[in-house]
Amino acid sequence: MTTPQQDIVAEVEARRQALNSNLLKIYHYYRTTMGLALLVVFAQDTIATPFGVLGAELFLLITVGYTILNLASVIATPLLPTHFLRRQLMTTLFVLIDIAVVTVLMYLSSGVASGLGAVILVSVAAGAILVTGRTSTAIAAVAAIAVLYEEFYLSLTPPTYQNDYFQAGVLGALYFATSISIQMLSARLRRSEISSMTNAAEAADLERVNRSIIARMRTGIIVVGSDETVRTINQSARSLLGFAADDRHPESLPEPLAERLRAWRNDTTVRTGPFQISATMPEIRANFSAVRGDRPSADIIVFLEDTTEVQQQAQQLKLAALGRLSATIAHEIRNPLSAARHAAQLLGESTRLDKGDARLISIIDAQVKRMNGVIENVLELSRRRPPTPVRLNLASWLGDFVTQLKQANMDDADIRVAVTPADTEIRVDPTQLAQAVTNLAVNGIRYSLERTGKPFVALEGGIDPTTDRPYLNVIDHGPGVAKDQLANLFEPFFTTERTGTGLGLYISRELCEANQARLTYTRHTDGGSCFRINFAHPDRITA
Repeated sequence: MTTPQQDIVAEVEARRQALNSNLLKIYHYYRTTMGLALLVVFAQDTIATPFGVLGAELFLLITVGYTILNLASVIATPLLPTHFLRRQLMTTLFVLIDIAVVTVLMYLSSGVASGLGAVILVSVAAGAILVTGRTSTAIAAVAAIAVLYEEFYLSLTPPTYQNDYFQAGVLGALYFATSISIQMLSARLRRSEISSMTNAAEAADLERVNRSIIARMRTGIIVVGSDETVRTINQSARSLLGFAADDRHPESLPEPLAERLRAWRNDTTVRTGPFQISATMPEIRANFSAVRGDRPSADIIVFLEDTTEVQQQAQQLKLAALGRLSATIAHEIRNPLSAARHAAQLLGESTRLDKGDARLISIIDAQVKRMNGVIENVLELSRRRPPTPVRLNLASWLGDFVTQLKQANMDDADIRVAVTPADTEIRVDPTQLAQAVTNLAVNGIRYSLERTGKPFVALEGGIDPTTDRPYLNVIDHGPGVAKDQLANLFEPFFTTERTGTGLGLYISRELCEANQARLTYTRHTDGGSCFRINFAHPDRITA
């Protein structure tokens, strides 16, 4: 298994080989052009040149052959072996052929004075670029030796020519300098590229980590542009704002959130309160932070927090206080109530009571029972254990729930169950959910019976497409809740019934919130009531 650094080095080498392949094609084009240029200069009569003065026919023959070879190399370059070492050997061979051919042409053109030494310099530079390691230095050495030997051999050729060892030595030194300089520059560029790619890889890894963290955060994250367009949004934010799961990238913010963003931009010290996108959505709080701290008018990061967990913590504190209060109630009220009821019972056994007194005693007994029921409900709230959530199939759980409900004197009730999709799952405490749904179902059956004469309730579940969360609707055919009573519907001790304690809906909502669910009310289309329980996502619920 390779390390990330080794992978980067391998990638750099692969890119270098691809670049060398392109440079080799360019070099072949240059060689072909050079061969044609030598032919043109040799053939023209306008300007006198020393080309071929020691052998015109041989100069022409070598130049034509060299040009044909270069044309063939241009055609054959794509067919060269892709193996690194083989390509290096072929490139070295091309460069050495160029040095040998140009050296011979230089000899036939009266030596270094012909100016063809500069052509060899190009070949040495190409070798330093295309060939790695000591081979490129060896190419420079071969070129320098070839030029010096050419000058020496020229001095032995009759008639005697003026040789120029100094210029040949300068050319040799220039070959070495060019080769070493290009090698050093190439090594430096290679190190720089490796460093750049390493930094880029680390930055890319860090970006992926950040994106993964943001995507998995329970806090909703949104990046909003200066024109209030959504640039980035994670899944939690989509769920809290009610964006559909298939809406990959919403273009704008919902109006309630957009209004709070505008207010914050006008005054960054403003702290907005909790709000809801709709009646069925969870209550959320938005906090804002400028990407550039000194420019709130530019890009903004929006942090969305579901207040359900905060409400749950507050609820636990409230229950703790209620527990202490209920202990006092049990001691200070329950015992006197028991004494009053016992006295009423004893008084009711008297044979001297008339019908009016007996009626008053029955009222006392009924009201004592009612007060005792209130105390029992309060004590039940204070003694309630923390929820133990488990994963449940909603349809299967509702089937068992209806069976148990009908066994408890509800045989004649018309209880309809529908869950779509059938594999909808929730994660709650089944005992506490059963208590909450029982309160809602029993109320629904009673109100349906009072209005229509038929005991009816419908239990409809599924997945809300806007939040991707499971829900359960408890629907009845009753008269519904009056508008002026909606504000107090879930308040403790609020009831429209003479015999009710006013704790049923309050307890149901408290049980739901303890399980990170939310109980809301909406009026049904046929005039009845619809109580909806919006459950937390089964995969994202906190322990």
